[in-house]
Amino acid sequence: MGFEKDQISDFLAKLASSSAVPGGGGAAALASALSAALNSMVFNLTIGKKGYDNLNKEEQENVEKALEYSTLKLQDFQKFINKDGEAFSTLMESYRLPKNSDEEKEHRRKMISEGLYNAMMVPYSLMKETVELMEHILTAAKFGNSNVISDAGVSAMLAYSAVESCMLNVMINYKALKDEKYKEVENESIALVFKAENLKNEIMNIVYEKIMGYKKN
Repeated sequence: MGFEKDQISDFLAKLASSSAVPGGGGAAALASALSAALNSMVFNLTIGKKGYDNLNKEEQENVEKALEYSTLKLQDFQKFINKDGEAFSTLMESYRLPKNSDEEKEHRRKMISEGLYNAMMVPYSLMKETVELMEHILTAAKFGNSNVISDAGVSAMLAYSAVESCMLNVMINYKALKDEKYKEVENESIALVFKAENLKNEIMNIVYEKIMGYKKN
């Protein structure tokens, strides 16, 4: 299967260009989508396959719910690529607004604040949903087909990378806002990164133990 002429190639070319869109936010969304896709693959190669009957009813239900969530997020995360680009483009437009009169300056200030807020909240939302995905990757690591356990690990690392990337995009816009009323967004973002790190470590310990016979940490 070749990907030379499809949208992946086009996206990477745009990412490498001098255009600011897509940028790090779009790349983070793509990482989340790749993570969701890999996690879905693990479940699709688990459900109904050899050894699946060894799971009890509750474990099978958890696997099936995790597949449903991962499949849904695969679609949602792709939309975040455009959402991030749109938020950034709108912000850049606000910086180009005229500032000749006091009224124009105030309007420009208001539009910049709104633009920064939106540019902060898009990656914040992506971060929250990606951390939730990681809980389902943990299910894949625990109950997934052992032949594709490494894919669960790759999925976890992609998701964690996306979360850390989102944190950077949240914080650069939060700092530019200079408004303490959004302090809770900063606090919650920090908590999400810690949660993601703990989930990543738990998943990778399971993956390493199943492949190598010992835990990573």
